[in-house]
Amino acid sequence: MIPESIKHFLNSFLQKEITQFSPVGGGSIHDAYRYSIDGKEFFIKYNDEVEGIIAKEVDGLNAIAKLNCIATPEVIAFEKIDNYEVLILPYIKGGLKTPKSWENFGEHLAEMHKKPAQHYGWHQSNFIGSLYQSNERTTDFIDFFIHQRLRPQIKLAEKQHYFSVEEINQFEKLFKKLNEILPATSPSLVHGDLWSGNFMIGEKDTPYLIDPSVHFNFRETDIAFTHLFGGFDVKFYESYNHHFPLEPEFQERISLYNIYPLLVHLNLFGRGYYGSVMSNLNQYVR
Repeated sequence: MIPESIKHFLNSFLQKEITQFSPVGGGSIHDAYRYSIDGKEFFIKYNDEVEGIIAKEVDGLNAIAKLNCIATPEVIAFEKIDNYEVLILPYIKGGLKTPKSWENFGEHLAEMHKKPAQHYGWHQSNFIGSLYQSNERTTDFIDFFIHQRLRPQIKLAEKQHYFSVEEINQFEKLFKKLNEILPATSPSLVHGDLWSGNFMIGEKDTPYLIDPSVHFNFRETDIAFTHLFGGFDVKFYESYNHHFPLEPEFQERISLYNIYPLLVHLNLFGRGYYGSVMSNLNQYVR
C-alpha cells in the first residue's frame, strides 16, 4: 500500500482526495500505481531504497524531451517525501505495436541520435537498473567504453568471484583490440537501457521512451541493446536505418556492446548470466 505521507502529499498537491490506487506491475525497483482524477489517469512511482534513482530518471526524461525528437511522459511532479522519492507522470495506455508504430519508433530514435554532442558521458552519474553508473566526460569512445562502462562492472563481478584471473586477462586482451574492431564514432544522446520494457506505444502509433539511463554515447550501443532479449520488430530497424544508416558490419559488433548490459545483469541477478557474458567476450578474444 502507498505510504500515508505520499497519500497526504498527493491530496495536497491535487487539492482533492484520491480514494483508489491500482497497482502497476512490470518493475522490480520501484513501487508503482495508477489513479484517476477528473477523468484523467496518472501514474505514480516511488522508491526509498536506492537514493537518487528517481531524480536521475527525471533528469533523463527532461533531457530527452528537450530534444523534441521522441515522446516521453511529461514530468508532472517530482518530490522528496520523508525517505521517498516520488514521481508523478500521466498514465499512458499501451497501444498496439503496429507496423506504423515501429516505423515511427525507428524514425524518432534516429532523429534523437542525429543530434550531436561534444563528449561522451554526462553531467552526473546515474543508474543502470539499480546499479551505479559512472559518466565521467571524455572525447574518446574507447576510453569511455573501457573505463566508464566495462571496468566498473568487471570489478564488481570480481568482488562476487564470478571471474578467474585468466578470464580477467581476456577482458584486458579485448581492450587492446577495440581499435581494430570499432568504426569511427561520435557521441549523441542515448536512452542507455533500451530493451522492450523501456518503451511504450501510446495513442496514434506514438512511441514513448520510459525509464531512461541517459548519457552521451555512441549510438550503436543503443541499437545493440535492443537486440539483447530477442530484438525489436524488423520495421523498427528498417526505419532507423532509412533515416540514419548504421556503420557497415554493425551486426558483428552487437555482441561486443552487449557485454556491458550482460555484466550488469550478472551483477544484479547472478551467475545465470555468466555464460552469456563469456560467450560474447569469446567472439572477440580467443
